[in-house]
Amino acid sequence: MLTLIQFPWSPFCITIRHILERHRIPHHICNIPNHDRTAVIQATNGRAYTVPCLVDGKTTVADFTDFGQEVARHVDAKYKIGLFPADKEGIQLILAQYIEGQLEDIGFRVNDSEIIPKLPLVERVMVTRHKERKFGKGCVQQWARDRRQLCAEFATRLAPMDSVLAGSPYLLGDRPLFVDYDLYGILGNYLYSGKTKLPALKHLRHWYKRM
Repeated sequence: MLTLIQFPWSPFCITIRHILERHRIPHHICNIPNHDRTAVIQATNGRAYTVPCLVDGKTTVADFTDFGQEVARHVDAKYKIGLFPADKEGIQLILAQYIEGQLEDIGFRVNDSEIIPKLPLVERVMVTRHKERKFGKGCVQQWARDRRQLCAEFATRLAPMDSVLAGSPYLLGDRPLFVDYDLYGILGNYLYSGKTKLPALKHLRHWYKRM
């Protein structure tokens, strides 16, 4: 039985969780607070502190590289899902870089501005400290003030995905590959608070229902 160590709203955890759920792979979920990575550190023997982290018997996998797909590739190889066909490696890399860069950069700000203020006190302060060290003091409050503008920018950056989906049911053909789950995770994070909706992009909305 697999165990997925995660933050429920993390876009990259949503990606892995949806792969497991959609392919009916038995697994347990271990939710941890954002500020306490003890479970990941212990599971990886100090090699990693990021989520998602997957415990598979005596093997523990995390995304050890900056642009990590190790967890997804482990699940794909073990269960032979076919998320990374060799002839799509290049284009998947390009799409994933856009999804995890241009889209995630906006989506997480919208979600964080809703989620962080509602966290328990200690977790809220520690997560805010982490964000402010990276993005500057008062960043969460600024994202809240800019939410409408951020949502509009998110829709603009999603438009190329909608154009791609006008010609096929999934991003790279007639079945979902890793980049479909990658995009699903980013959208899942953006929608997590329940305060946002998918932009009015017809093909993207149809794709999301299929996913």
